[in-house]
Amino acid sequence: MPTTIRALVSGLLCAVFSVLFLHTAWVKSPTWDEIGHIGLGGYLLKTGRWDVPASCSHPPLAFYLHSLPSFLYPLDWDRFRYHADKIRDIVFLRTADTRRGNALLLDQRYDGEHFFFWSRATSLLLAAPLFWALYCWSRDISGRAGALLSLFCAALSPNLLAHATLINTDFALAATFFGAVFCFRRLLLRPSRATLLTAGSTLGLALLSKLTALVLLPGLLIAACWFYRHAQAKQRRAVGEFLGLGQRVGLAAAYAAVCGVALLTLWAGYGFRIEPYILTIRSQLWDFDTGHTAYLLGEFSNQGWWYYFPLALLIKTPLPTLALSAWGLAHLLRRRDNALELGLLLWPPLLLLAVFVLGNAKNIGLRYLLALYPFLFALVGAAAPTALRSWQTYLVGGLMLWYAIGAARIHPDHLAHFNEAVGGPEHGYHYLVDSNLDWGQDLKGLKAYMDEHGIERIKLSYFGTVDPRLYNLNYEWLPSFTLPNPGQRPAVLPTTGTIAISATNLVGAYMNAYGYGHDLFAWLQAHQPVARIGHSILVYEIE
Repeated sequence: MPTTIRALVSGLLCAVFSVLFLHTAWVKSPTWDEIGHIGLGGYLLKTGRWDVPASCSHPPLAFYLHSLPSFLYPLDWDRFRYHADKIRDIVFLRTADTRRGNALLLDQRYDGEHFFFWSRATSLLLAAPLFWALYCWSRDISGRAGALLSLFCAALSPNLLAHATLINTDFALAATFFGAVFCFRRLLLRPSRATLLTAGSTLGLALLSKLTALVLLPGLLIAACWFYRHAQAKQRRAVGEFLGLGQRVGLAAAYAAVCGVALLTLWAGYGFRIEPYILTIRSQLWDFDTGHTAYLLGEFSNQGWWYYFPLALLIKTPLPTLALSAWGLAHLLRRRDNALELGLLLWPPLLLLAVFVLGNAKNIGLRYLLALYPFLFALVGAAAPTALRSWQTYLVGGLMLWYAIGAARIHPDHLAHFNEAVGGPEHGYHYLVDSNLDWGQDLKGLKAYMDEHGIERIKLSYFGTVDPRLYNLNYEWLPSFTLPNPGQRPAVLPTTGTIAISATNLVGAYMNAYGYGHDLFAWLQAHQPVARIGHSILVYEIE
């Protein structure tokens, strides 16, 4: 394939991702965490103070990025002022203030929906370097055909599109985690002052994205040891000679230098303060100790299941991605000359997976493993060299067509994607809920459904934090987590009429937090929904 055509194809794939991204970001309402994150980074940049709700929930890189539009709108920064007698403890600094976020969206001086859209759109600034790194690494492993195959899967990935469009930290981690490993690899293969500084600063950005990035410190150390074991002698010597040291000592010094630059980047990202990062770690430990109610296959647990994340990966990843990545991995394992690349490609993500599997940590969403997907896509590209042979070409072509059709069918409901092995998104709530399926993203879609069918008022049990007033949605309150009750008496259940209920509330995942049982809405199982809004809100007509 000529260079010009390859450039056009790669550019087209990036454009397709951008179009799907922007449309999804516009049509989907704010999800659970987003409301508390609106404008937060702007406050941190303006004041340099980590003294408001959610400021110490996560490291601030994603908050900074998504708050760039906040400097172009007349935001009421007084919303970030809290009474002096308010105790600034871990609970206060970690918990999001949804009232603050809703007030910023409902401000009459500007269009809150447009402000929110542009805040989401800033994720494209991370998508561009992620796609570039993925293309370059896959090209080095699998050639240009493999690079385009990797880029194809990334551009149409429902998992990336679902979380890239959110004002949250998961996509920021995915981009910087992969970028840090990619840049560390470039340092090992092409040691120079520039590659060392790039590797260190990218690792620092990953640490600024999410605490999960701490796994990169041992992950890159293992990768360095793997490099020492499998690299050619001249490659090992090059690292040592660059630093004026021997092979082993030079490699250790390079790793230490990368960590040093990373910690300096992390420190600079906090305005050369270390206390907010320590508070963030403490808040995360408090969150782990507090625990979360988890839902899986109709069961509930506060301790979680070791197989939660492996199962989530299997049923929420498109089947063509699983098939092609397994194919690519098998190809790399068969060739000894791929041992070096294979170790660099596998060790950091495997360590990340092990942390969540062995720790049974936060069984509330596959999004915690979003950083695995770019590595999967690189493995997908490795299938290309073997696929360019006879009948295998048609098999890969068929899988790509299947993948493209699936991406078109699920758009823009990417967050609710489940693969065909479990019957698709309509059956998803039988397996997983919360950010795997229903995170409050379809309230705007519900309003559009009401307008289309002439429904002026609906009985609503909503799982989300956005205020329905943003869409002028008139509702009668049903028990929810955490829809505000505008002074109404809740309907006596079971009830009749037009009912809209979020899938997370339908299975009762968190209803016990308000004294309700998990089976509060079990009576709806005897009825069939007349509509599914984005696969996350079910609408019933009960006579």
